[in-house]
Amino acid sequence: MTGTMDRERWKRARAVFEEATELGGASRARFLDGACAGDAELRAEVESLLAADEDDRPFLEDDVSGSAIELLRGDATNPRVGKLVGPYRLLRQVGQGGMGAVYLAERADGSFDQHVAVKLLPSGPYRDELVARFERERDILASLNHPNIAGLLDAGVSELGPYIAMEYVEGAAIDAYCDASRLTVDERLRLFR
Repeated sequence: MTGTMDRERWKRARAVFEEATELGGASRARFLDGACAGDAELRAEVESLLAADEDDRPFLEDDVSGSAIELLRGDATNPRVGKLVGPYRLLRQVGQGGMGAVYLAERADGSFDQHVAVKLLPSGPYRDELVARFERERDILASLNHPNIAGLLDAGVSELGPYIAMEYVEGAAIDAYCDASRLTVDERLRLFR
């Protein structure tokens, strides 16, 4: 979607998305036809949310068992590793999602030592709606301030495209932690809150 989605349209998209997640196949398509009633932008936003919801790859998956040597060596198969993104040097990829890849990065300009998580859009030509979604994510992250949410540190555009730099948090992805700990739904909700 281009532009900023207003609060009422976001509520509508969210409501349609939540109902659509309960349906599959032809039932979902029929439901979306009726619920979106010819509103192509609403339909595109809901379908984008559904695609992201079905993407089972974690947003910030971290393999903390890797050695310091692996960190220094980087990922030789990934052409982005070792490149500069703003003042940050990409060390290794730590996650992949529908909106792009997340890298462990270090401050490379000598100002101070800092490790961050840098999120980049996929390489290639960017569709306007993908860039707009990325910018909305950046704006939402900038407005959040909570001890349990990784904070936005920086954002900009580099030779590799738009990026977001966030606090780097070591640990397991929340879904992997919940599964490994065999948490009940109530326990998961308490953890989430």
